[in-house]
Amino acid sequence: MANILHSSIKNREEIVNSLGTEKDVVHLSFGINDSYARGMGIAVFSVLENNPDLRFHVHLFGTRLSNESISRIIELAKMFPLAVTTYTFKDEAFQGLPMVGRYTHAIYYRLFIPLILADITDKVIYLDADTLCVGQYNDLITLDISQHTLCAVNDEKRARAKLCPVLKLTSGNYFNSGFLYINIEKWVARDTTNRVINELRENGDKFKFPDQEALNVVLEHETLLLPKEYNYIVDIIYKRVGHEKALPAGVILIHYTGKCKPWHSWGGSKVADLYYSYYERSPWRGISLDMPVSYKEMKRYARVLWFKGDYLSSVKWMAKYMNTKVFRKRTHD
Repeated sequence: MANILHSSIKNREEIVNSLGTEKDVVHLSFGINDSYARGMGIAVFSVLENNPDLRFHVHLFGTRLSNESISRIIELAKMFPLAVTTYTFKDEAFQGLPMVGRYTHAIYYRLFIPLILADITDKVIYLDADTLCVGQYNDLITLDISQHTLCAVNDEKRARAKLCPVLKLTSGNYFNSGFLYINIEKWVARDTTNRVINELRENGDKFKFPDQEALNVVLEHETLLLPKEYNYIVDIIYKRVGHEKALPAGVILIHYTGKCKPWHSWGGSKVADLYYSYYERSPWRGISLDMPVSYKEMKRYARVLWFKGDYLSSVKWMAKYMNTKVFRKRTHD
């Protein structure tokens, strides 16, 4: 590992390393704060469980992790060969970069990852923390991407139909940035970080998903599109409880987009239950699922409980939903 820290990094710490050697290692990265450490941990657990023939070095970029999160990561490394390194950014790392809408400077984390890892590896997989691996990456890591800056997967049809005209993407393609396989050599040589930042400076205030849309504009003709199985998008509550399609065969990564995440108790779907089956086997199993807070979440949870046959609990949560909704209405009158 390189001894010189990138100028944006305040601290780098190797949390654990049970690999023994860095040879033939697949590098995996996340941009998170501690509130997403649970999601990241389960995502990593799922990658390791489904790829026993590969060895992974996980790079975590963002703010400092809690001691509890670190202890669970160490427990994970006792279950599988694994190296985990954390990187915390300097306070001034993003000084002068545009603040776009409601987004924090966290949107820049993934843009700096290739620069920070340039002396360590020539390729890196980036994943959002709300993902679950259910397949193998053997074919991905042997894929020739030498002419491309990155590999990604097209977003859903409705997203492409809406955003391609707005962003003037002539290819008709618009990829989701929750999974990226980055060719670091090409990324650095093509000055990709600065190009994306310049796009954000010029047009970021018009973007709904700033970093993702800027990446699409800049890398439209530099991206190798992979099959949807590499980033299969699921919105848990897009369908009513009990009304959902089965996952297609061959899915490698499930990406739980939308406001409802699989660690929310009100998900109540087969894809959420699949996530929970990994959750229960991971070092994060002792953390309870998040319970409903808003009246909409309570209503959904009541329906989930009814669908699962827990009628008494369902009635209780429906009563909580009604009381919360009425109280909310009175406070807004």
